[in-house]
Amino acid sequence: MSTLFPHVDITALKKFAAAAAAGEHTYRLSRNTITGTPSSTGKKKGKGKAQDKKTPYPVVIGCEDTCYAGEQSVPLGPHSILAHFPRGRLTYTTKALVGMTQIVRDHAQIIAPKIYGYYDNIPNPINAEVVLLELLPGECLVDIWMDLEPRQIMTVCARLGELLVKLFNCRSPLLCSETDVPDSPPRTPTSSAYYRRPILLGPPFDEGLLAHMEPQEGLTSTHDYLLSLAQRPERIFGGPTEVPGTRDAGWPSSAPLSDADVAAVRATWKRLRSLISYHSGGFYIPGSLSPEARFTAYSVLQSKEFGVRHWDMQMARFIVRWARPGDVCSDATLALTGWEYAARAPLWSCARMPPWLHPHLHPFERITWEGQRNVRQFIFHSIFHGDFIPQARAWEWVVAYVYGATERWFEGLVGAHWGFRDATEVLLVRLRDHWLRERPDVPFPLDAEEGQLSGAQATAAGGSLEGDAGTEATEALLAHTRTFVELAMEALGSEIAAAQEVLWKDVPAEDS
Repeated sequence: MSTLFPHVDITALKKFAAAAAAGEHTYRLSRNTITGTPSSTGKKKGKGKAQDKKTPYPVVIGCEDTCYAGEQSVPLGPHSILAHFPRGRLTYTTKALVGMTQIVRDHAQIIAPKIYGYYDNIPNPINAEVVLLELLPGECLVDIWMDLEPRQIMTVCARLGELLVKLFNCRSPLLCSETDVPDSPPRTPTSSAYYRRPILLGPPFDEGLLAHMEPQEGLTSTHDYLLSLAQRPERIFGGPTEVPGTRDAGWPSSAPLSDADVAAVRATWKRLRSLISYHSGGFYIPGSLSPEARFTAYSVLQSKEFGVRHWDMQMARFIVRWARPGDVCSDATLALTGWEYAARAPLWSCARMPPWLHPHLHPFERITWEGQRNVRQFIFHSIFHGDFIPQARAWEWVVAYVYGATERWFEGLVGAHWGFRDATEVLLVRLRDHWLRERPDVPFPLDAEEGQLSGAQATAAGGSLEGDAGTEATEALLAHTRTFVELAMEALGSEIAAAQEVLWKDVPAEDS
């Protein structure tokens, strides 16, 4: 019995794995292979009978719990198959894992675990949804990063840049998760059509009570995508009846939201909705660019096609395999796991660095903020000047990365959990300051609500708030948040400024 998955029928799981391996690795004996019973003289009696030529059937010789690439799983067989139990929405998450893995393997040529078989609904013989994955050879990046030589870090970063551009260029006209995969076990036609329809999975759409509601339908425009993010509080608090758990603030130690808190949350996200039309792509493109460059930047940021965004690119999900282990000059391949956390997104949203290359407010980061900035800059230059990626594909990622920074920031703001409403108001003031600095020719739409913004500005300045928000702990949190935002924006600003210096200067004439 599995300690982590006690409800799983391990015997049935082993049979399923053996059958999947048999179907994947079948082979036939040669027609001339002598497999018959030897005679009394010690010689074979000619060719074997049909029953002697049966394909040997795989046998699972061991089964144990393990943590592989950031997930708890059960490895089956000595080296080849991993039984992974997806967590999230029933059926949809498993289908997304299968569908997105197939898409990135087949269309983007990204190294991802091969899928040998899966069950995406219950009942089934195993009594759980499971996906049988290839156990990729190599080392987990989180285990080896601190021991890498500078030359090896450069190799890994170059391969990471290649992977990011491949995700960016794996295009589709629909904003959705790839869930249109065959049912296993088979369903009725009506049920199959329901679970294979286009939907969009992702942390903002599946947190809290949203995970127990109908999933977000697939979308066709960036505006609709941002609008669906902004409407999440209305889905939670705007119903005719209140569902138990609605007032949960998002973490155990926090008190439930009051009526005033709920009203404030709904008001904040309503105001954010009024800014969506300015943040769907291209509003902050500098006016100093040439007409040709502006047209090109708009064509990328306002593209009607969407790339692939992996929402959980933590360091533990990257698998590095060296061509010549032990040689610091060796080339390497870089694989990525956890594809149930991937979905289509606007191009400016896809053009981003992994989260472990951005500053966070905790003391256990493996890379210092200065080191993170250096790695980001190296990845940026490896994308734009490297040999692994064709320039025609790489430079669009660079455009979206550089000129889509504010759109990504707004996406994070409007997609934040409603429990962070106070911090959202602080960041909204920062967004206003950024707007007035970058687009002084256009009045900020929320300036008509000067009273609300002034209150938020007082919060950002360390002023006290009424009620529970006026405690010392809240003031310290807001002050810490303000400091962090300022440092992060300064780092981002210097990085983007350096990128902009080389961007249009180095773009080939035929691409500008």
